[in-house]
Parts: sequence; structure tokens; C-alpha cells
Amino acid sequence: MVGFIGGSLWSIFLPSIIILGLYVLINMFRNLDKISTKSSEKLSFKKAKSALSISVSSKIGTGAIIGVLAALWKISDNGVGGESIVLWVLIGMLILVPLTYSEVLFTQITNKMPREFVEFTIGKKIAIVYIVSLVILYSFGFVGFQFTGIQTVAIILSDRVFNQSLGQGQLLLYIIIPMIIITAIIIITKNHELFIDVLGSLISIVIVLYVVMFGIFLVKTSDFIPQYFADVLKDFTNYKSVGIGLPIGLILGFQRIIQISETVLGTSALASSDRENDPRQEAFLQVIATVITLFVAVVITSYIFAYGRTHISGVVLTGNGFDRILGYIETVSHITGNYGLFVILIFFLFSGYCTVLGSFHFLNKTMKLGDNGKIIFYLILISISGLLSVSNFGFIFDVVDLLMFVVGFIIMLSLFLFTYYNVISIFIYFTRI
Repeated sequence: MVGFIGGSLWSIFLPSIIILGLYVLINMFRNLDKISTKSSEKLSFKKAKSALSISVSSKIGTGAIIGVLAALWKISDNGVGGESIVLWVLIGMLILVPLTYSEVLFTQITNKMPREFVEFTIGKKIAIVYIVSLVILYSFGFVGFQFTGIQTVAIILSDRVFNQSLGQGQLLLYIIIPMIIITAIIIITKNHELFIDVLGSLISIVIVLYVVMFGIFLVKTSDFIPQYFADVLKDFTNYKSVGIGLPIGLILGFQRIIQISETVLGTSALASSDRENDPRQEAFLQVIATVITLFVAVVITSYIFAYGRTHISGVVLTGNGFDRILGYIETVSHITGNYGLFVILIFFLFSGYCTVLGSFHFLNKTMKLGDNGKIIFYLILISISGLLSVSNFGFIFDVVDLLMFVVGFIIMLSLFLFTYYNVISIFIYFTRI
């Protein structure tokens, strides 16, 4: 039911989202010098490196890989094809990546956080819907992705180290429940920021190791590169349509861009809220971070999995999320050996748990509840998410797609209204503040 509602909304309203996005972009760039001034200072390498490192580290994670693998399945013909998601994402990037610039620039020049920006442009009630939907999206949906990734790590380690297979009950008892208890202790003792800082620093290093791993993988499988691009083009020309005739790949491309890079969710603006740089510079850095994130997530994941199911026995594209992740990890291990396996496992662990804790940090900063209310609400969300990650991961994915539509549409409408009332006639804004 949730999947049907979400799919229907995406297929019906995606053209409207595209039109609103184009309207915002055209008018923003036409009036750029009216709404902001170009900084006389050049962006320092140190500040740029710091901002990019923080932003990329917060975006690239287990959920990105899981999202791409799921998109491969959904766009495929019952497991055949699916590689065209790369081109559909590229098409979606032409609109959504520049909108990251608008999202950050508008919140910077108005000196407002995303919730305040929505309240300013649309109204207080819609702002409440926005922030509640965004918090559930993170603390229930994205956390569910991380739980799934961490469970996969546990399954692999149990099989390879102890020669034991883990069932659903064991995963819940030995992995999910202990994680929830440990997380509860960390946030109740208010140590979550310390853990996030440590994990964030480690993730930056792991991402470098991950890219190196892909470099090794690419060199060892260089003869597959022409076939990969041929498969992408072939699958692209055999697209399926849904709803009012939109290619399903276009819808999935937009969904995965939003999920992976968090474009038009308001979080890019949150990442730039400290305002260390000029508004245009902050917006530009978030665009660069978005492009890097999408490349690492989409190209690397799709290439590795495409090679695996073509050359490695047992690696198949199925509707089972765990099987897809296991196939991906098995492919990495098969080509790059223990180094690749080590990198991918710590990548899943560190980025996964950083997102689990980071979702509370985000909730804590954005929701207007008492401390106890925030903790209880958060623990309820991650507990339900943890349970469903074991028993019904597909439901989590459907909820994520639905909430991404709600949050994304609200942000897009906010950008449109701000553009209509304030960018074209910029002086209107300054009479309202």
C-alpha cells in the first residue's frame, strides 16, 4: 500500500517537480547578481577541503550502496539489465544538482535554517509536516538501511570466521537489540557528538581506501569496461514506462539522487549552516560534494555489481536486499582479495553506525521537543526500523521513497515560491524581514 501510494505520487507529480526546478534555476541564474554578491576573497584550499570532507563523509555510506542496488533491481526486467540507472541518474543530475546550489544559496542569503525557510515561504503548519517527515525519513528510513548493511557484515563474518549462518531471530537478538541498547546509552549520556566526530574522521580515511579499492578493481577488470558501457546503453534503450508514461528509470534516477546526495531535502543547507564561507562559495562546495557522492555511489556500485553477476557464479540481481548486498561484497572480495573485503566491511560498519547516531543529532537540533521526548521518539523510530530491517526491509524502502517525495516536494515548492516572490523582485524579500 505504501509502495503504491509513493509510486503513484512520484509518477504523477515528477513532471511538476521538473518544471518547478527549471523555473527556479532559470530565474536564479538570471538574477544571481541581484540576490548575492560575489566574494572578493578567493576560496581557500583549507576551507574547501574541510567543507568537502565533512559533506562527502556525511553523504557517502551504506545507504548509498543499498539504494543503487535496489534501483538496479527495480529498473531491471526481473533481474536482467538495470545498468541504465547510471544514465538516468546523469539525466536527473542536470536538474537536481544545480538545485543544490539554489537550496544552499537561498537559505544562506536569508540566514534561515531549512525549517525556518519553509515556514517563511509556505507556512508554519507545512514546516511542521516537513521537519517531522524529514526526521522520520532519517531516523526510521535511512537508519533501516544502515541496520541492513551492518547485519550483512555480521552474516559474512559469522560465515567466514565461525562457519555459522545467522537466521532472522539471531540477527535481531545478537545484532539489532544490542545496537539499540548501546545507542540508547550513548544518547542518554549525551556522548553522541563525540562518537560522531570520531566516526566521521575515520570515515574520511575509509572513503579514500574505498576509492583505492575501486581503482584496483578497475585495473584488474579493465577488459570489462567496454562491455559495461555497452550494457548501459543497451538497457537505456529498453526502458519501461509507468503512470502517465514516464520512464521508470527517470523516476528511480530522481529518487536515488535525492536519497544518495540528499538534494532538495534541506540537509545540504544544514551542512552549510555554520557559514564559514561566502554564500556562493558554500553553495558551490555543496554542488561539488553532491557530484562526488553520486559518482562514488552510482558508478562504483553499478560497475562492481555488473561485473560480479557477469563473471562470478552465485552473484545475481534479485529482489532480496540481503542477497544483493552479499553479491556486491562477494564481487569485491573475489577481485581485490582481503584488502577489498576489509575496506568494504569497515565502510559498512563505520558509515552505518555514524548515520544511526547522526540521525539523533539531526533530530536533536531540529525538533522542538523536550530532551526526554526527543530520546523516546528517536528510540521508538530506530527500534521499529531495526525490527523491520530484519523482517520486512521492503517496507522501509517504500516508506523512504514516499517520505522523500513529501520532503522533496515541500522544499521544491519553497524554492519556487521564494524565487517567484523574492528572486524576480528581490526587494520584496527585504521588506518582509
